[in-house]
Amino acid sequence: MSGFSGRARIWFAALLRSATVLVLTLVVLAILGGVTDIVLHETRHTSTNTASYSGIRAVDIVLDGDISLTVLGKSGNQTGVVLNAVDTSTPFDDPVRMTTVIGGTLYLTERCPDSRCTAELTLMLDASDQVDVVAGNALRIDQAVIDFNGMTGKATVQAAPGKLIVTNTVVTGAVMGQVECDKFADCSGVATSSAASPTR
Repeated sequence: MSGFSGRARIWFAALLRSATVLVLTLVVLAILGGVTDIVLHETRHTSTNTASYSGIRAVDIVLDGDISLTVLGKSGNQTGVVLNAVDTSTPFDDPVRMTTVIGGTLYLTERCPDSRCTAELTLMLDASDQVDVVAGNALRIDQAVIDFNGMTGKATVQAAPGKLIVTNTVVTGAVMGQVECDKFADCSGVATSSAASPTR
């Protein structure tokens, strides 16, 4: 009987040692996983660049992710467009931007493939140019803002979701999110979701 009791004590001691090693291993893996996640996703790098395009009369923009866009209309009947971009990246996820000019139209697409990368775009162009914006898949609406200021040409927005801010510009389209307009009439052509309505 004492031999059985001794074997049981040895078995339980081995089980306790195995459980202790398993718990310590899980703790170490959790710590390493957390550190790795911070290094790979929370460590960010910001880059800034500027590009100019000539002979432009219209801009067609597609945004995917947490990307903000400011469109500034300039007077003077210019045909040039200046694009300023501030991209915030993680080590493995960078905002991806593509631009093409075809027949006087600048086609601009920007995508943030990761939920932690962001981009801030500022487009300066002639106030009479046509601008069409399609935006979606934003996780944080406060980082997916479309801001029109001083445009006299045709401006359309399709955003789901997004936040639209309008100053001295008549905008049409549809927005699932918040709409802020300096003049209610300028946003009367924008359809909004039931939870949002144009505000002054």
